[in-house]
Amino acid sequence: MEIRKAHKAGLAVLAALGLLAAGYGTASAGTGPHPAEAGGLGAGAGPKEERPAAADDDFQSTLELSDGRKVHVRLVEGTGAQERHTTAGSEKWSEWQTLYETESDRCQGVDLQEKDGTVSLIADFGRFCYDGEPPTESLAGVGTEDLTDWDIELTEDFDGWQDSSITGEGSKVLFVYNSDFGLYTMRWNRGEGFSEIVETEKE
Repeated sequence: MEIRKAHKAGLAVLAALGLLAAGYGTASAGTGPHPAEAGGLGAGAGPKEERPAAADDDFQSTLELSDGRKVHVRLVEGTGAQERHTTAGSEKWSEWQTLYETESDRCQGVDLQEKDGTVSLIADFGRFCYDGEPPTESLAGVGTEDLTDWDIELTEDFDGWQDSSITGEGSKVLFVYNSDFGLYTMRWNRGEGFSEIVETEKE
């Protein structure tokens, strides 16, 4: 299924709040894009070959957490998505770990959000994606506790998640994509991981 980006980030935020307030609304599972097995190396694993970091800020993002720690995610051409972080009160970075491995082109934009120590990640890859083509590999990620372990969910042939919302003292994350075809959401719950993608019917 091919979906083009609708550029409705504001509507996605409102939709996310509405879903949270209404218990995610009336929805039907099993439609729209489908998640795929993440083909990365997994948390703690490094790339086969060290490559230089992206110099353009469009391909990396650093976030200072509420407890003073920092997390840095970069998209590296020919390698994938990598992460490093600091501990509270320290400027020393951890070693880079590869969260997801791919040889696909990077898309512009790395979104990081944090609440109560839980960090959400949105990033995309795809052939000629940096030049405006839609992504073919869309990542949703969640890092918790000391950020050593991350849950990464890959959705193929999807136009990318627009926003995320962290609730429940960091125990729940909602990923949102709003398009002309419908409102797509995916939930992450601590101890359970990611749910299936759900399409909410538009009235």
